[in-house]
Amino acid sequence: MKQNNIKLYALALADVIAKKISLQEEKKVIYNFLKLLEKNGKLKNAKKIISLTQKYYLEKTGNKSIILQTARKTITKNLLKSLYKEGDIIEEKINPALIAGIKIIINNEKQLDFSLKNKLDNIF
Repeated sequence: MKQNNIKLYALALADVIAKKISLQEEKKVIYNFLKLLEKNGKLKNAKKIISLTQKYYLEKTGNKSIILQTARKTITKNLLKSLYKEGDIIEEKINPALIAGIKIIINNEKQLDFSLKNKLDNIF
């Protein structure tokens, strides 16, 4: 499948989802979208399309994708409410390699690394 087709599918889905529709309508749109991909023989590209759709959706809505990595299970999400707003996609990951602290990744680009591992790496 050409990259252009993937982009067109992703843009179309992002346009529809970015509109203020109910959760039930959103589920129906996604279900019908997957049926369309299956009908057109493009279901094998669904993962790429969905990933690109998320990117376009965030651009259209002005929201962010935020990954919070900690060394162990915490209540990080509540502690960092000032970082995100309603509509942002928050993902919490456990990464024991951090030893302690937190690593924040915003839109898979900007990284704030306050982990003990990062501090030790910078010292040595």
